Amino acid sequence: MARRMSRKERKAAFVTAAGKAYEELETWYDDHPEATYGEIEIEARQQRRKLMGRGMEILVNGRDTGQRAEGVRCTRCREEMEFKGYLAWTVRGLEGDAVLERAYYVCPSCEGETIFPPGPEVESAGGSLE
Repeated sequence: MARRMSRKERKAAFVTAAGKAYEELETWYDDHPEATYGEIEIEARQQRRKLMGRGMEILVNGRDTGQRAEGVRCTRCREEMEFKGYLAWTVRGLEGDAVLERAYYVCPSCEGETIFPPGPEVESAGGSLE
């Protein structure tokens, strides 16, 4: 999964993903030369859905996964929490499914106290992402 990227890097990653989606559609059509327009359209929709999911991954994960250089303080005891890595989850969206990542912190003093920055709950068209 991509970590923080510049706008230019995110755009390049999306253009690469779009090129791959197009090539997959071309290959599918090579393998199905007698396909009707409707069948091609069904395959194109599936490719578009994968591309849009990948685009959301690039956009969201490429901007901010919640890791903080200055550290994160526990809301309970105010001690600095330990960065434990990234947790990923799949978001099922209207246009495509995406695997989003967030930094995961644990307080060494408060048993079980965790945090997933950047913080407030985010919502999709279908409901909460967290």
